[in-house]
Order: sequence, then structure tokens, then C-alpha cells
Amino acid sequence: MTEAQASLAGMVAAALGADKRIRSVWLYGSLGRGDGDAWSDVDLVAEVHEADRAGCLADYRRGQPGMPPMILAMALYGRILAATTPDWERFDISFVSPTELAGMDGGALKPLRGERTLHPEAHSAQPDHRAGERVEAMVIEFLRILGLLPVAVGRGEWLVAQQGDGLQRRLLIDLMVEENGVPPSARGGAKKLNAFLTPEQRAVLEALRPPAAQPGAVIDAAADLARLFLARARPLVDRLGATWPAAFEQATRRHLQTTMAFSF
Repeated sequence: MTEAQASLAGMVAAALGADKRIRSVWLYGSLGRGDGDAWSDVDLVAEVHEADRAGCLADYRRGQPGMPPMILAMALYGRILAATTPDWERFDISFVSPTELAGMDGGALKPLRGERTLHPEAHSAQPDHRAGERVEAMVIEFLRILGLLPVAVGRGEWLVAQQGDGLQRRLLIDLMVEENGVPPSARGGAKKLNAFLTPEQRAVLEALRPPAAQPGAVIDAAADLARLFLARARPLVDRLGATWPAAFEQATRRHLQTTMAFSF
């Protein structure tokens, strides 16, 4: 943690700690795990009773005594304050209930304020029993986007086809992260990805070029992505004991072959 990050975390934690509604304050995320860098934002967790959550979020969005100045303060998901200071330092405060705190990955939590201690089970990541469901959903969504390609091609909507390519690339990245057994709770923010991919995976992804807004380019890119994604997805689905959407896959293949003579 840099000196600036430590100073920001200390200032916010002190302000939270002076609020009698806040039971405990924790450093969370990459800095809490100890693997953050100079570009990491400061993620804090404030434990509150459920009845106080909405009030705390609203109050701290407006600013409270001792808080750093905020040039931007957004409320997200009814529980998170995402803030940016005039110097473009970034911090988030997640207002969580005692039950939610107990279920969080304790390996990413570092106590800053309060006497609260967590049950030992909270100090290690729990087995991820939903990986199979997530991967199954990824496969279905990938096939759904692929099956819409004839719509974009038929309308000459090459920009829309490029957007579809981007969505499928995001699904491929998510699939690779799932290959490595990294649960969503351990992935950090959207601005950090390299640590969760192998060198082989990064090389594959970096070699993919976004398609030009032209018929042949978007079709060729879709075929390349489909072959790559499905070849990796099938063994992962099997390994996780999930269900492969075979009927949907075959229907999508027939649809693309019939409408565009497209195969993959």
C-alpha cells in the first residue's frame, strides 16, 4: 500500500469509526489481501445493522465530518458508495450487515476500526459450488449472441456485429478465469485482469484482433471466437459437472448454416 493509499484509508476509516452506527471497519479487496498496487482503489467495508444501511449510504454520499472531499460520489446497488476525490484518488465503502460480513472472504479483510472479530471460517474462501452454473450460463449466452449474427448481417449493422464480438470476447475471458478456478469474490475490480490469466490464455486473447466493420471480417471473427470458446468450454463444463446445452447448440448451428451457410 502506498503512503497516499494508507492516508486515504486511514482518513475514511477514522470518519466511519466515529459514527456510532458503524460496528466495525475493514480494508477489503486487493489492498486487504496484500496484493494491491499503486493503481488500486481503496476498498473499505463498514459493518452496519440492516436498518441503518440506507441512512448511512445516503449520509456518506453527501459527506460527513472527517471524510475526504469528494468530486464524485455514486451510490451503487443500494449498499456501496463509490467516490473520487478532487485529486482523483478513489475509494469505495461497502455498507454490509453482520451476516453479510461473516460470509465474506476473510482473506481479503483487514481490520481497521472496532472490536469485531470474525468466525474462523470467514478467514478463508469457501468452496465455490456455483462455478458450474456460471459456466453453463456463459455457454448459453455465447450461443445466443452467436445466433443473432444473421440479424446484424442481414441488416448490414456492422457496428452492432462488432458489439456482439466484444460481448463474446468478454465471455471468453470470463471462461478462462473460471478455468483457473478463480471465484468472482477473488477477482478484484474490472481494471485488473492479468493476475487471473495464465501466460497461454493471455497470448490467445491478445492475438485476437477486433473485426473491421465489414461483412467478411465480422463473420470470420465470429467463427474464430466460436471455435475457440466452445473448444475450451466443453471440457470445463464436464469437469464442473454442469449441463451442456446440446439442443441449443445444435439448433444454433442449424440456424446459422441455414441462414448464412455459416459453420464453426
